[in-house]
Amino acid sequence: ATRLSTRRQEQEIVVSEEPSPGRMFSVALAAVTAIGPLAIHLFLPALPAVGLDFGIDAAAAQLAFSVTLLTMAVATLVYGPLSDRLGRRPVLVGGLVLFVAGSVACAIAPNVETLIGARLVQGIGAACSLVIARAIARDLYDIERLVKVMAYLTMAYVLGPMLATPVGGVLVDWYGWRAICVFA
Repeated sequence: ATRLSTRRQEQEIVVSEEPSPGRMFSVALAAVTAIGPLAIHLFLPALPAVGLDFGIDAAAAQLAFSVTLLTMAVATLVYGPLSDRLGRRPVLVGGLVLFVAGSVACAIAPNVETLIGARLVQGIGAACSLVIARAIARDLYDIERLVKVMAYLTMAYVLGPMLATPVGGVLVDWYGWRAICVFA
C-alpha cells in the first residue's frame, strides 16, 4: 500500500509540474472559437446586397446564409471523432484551410450557385473551430484552469455574433458584400 501511494504521489507531482499553456495560447483558442459565429453572422447584413448583385429574391439570398448554418451543425458532429482519431492539429489545420478556401471562393463567386457552394465549404471548415478548440483545452488544462478557459471560449463564441453583424454592415456599406468574405 505504501508503494502504491508513493507512485500516485510521484504521478501527481509529474502531472502538476507540466507547464500550462500561456495566456496567448488561450487567446488563440478563443480566436479559433470565434471563427464559426463570425462566418455566419458577418454575412447577415450582406443578404440584400447579394440579392441585388445576383438579381435574385431574398429567399435565394438567404439560402447562402442557411446552408452555412446547416453545414456547420452537421460537420460539428464529425470533427470530434475525426480529431480523436487523426489528432487535433491536422484536423484543425484542415478545417481552417477549408474555411479560407471557402472564403476566397465566396469573394470571387460569379453567381449565386457558386456562392452557395463556397458558403457550404466555408461552413464545413468553420465547424472545426468550436469543437476542436474545446477538445484542445480539455487536453491541455487541469480542471481548475479548464473552467476558466472554457468560460473564455464561450465568451468568444457569444461575442462573435454580437460584433459580427455591425462589423459586417460597415464592411458592406464601405466596400461591398464581397469584403465580408475577404475579412472572414
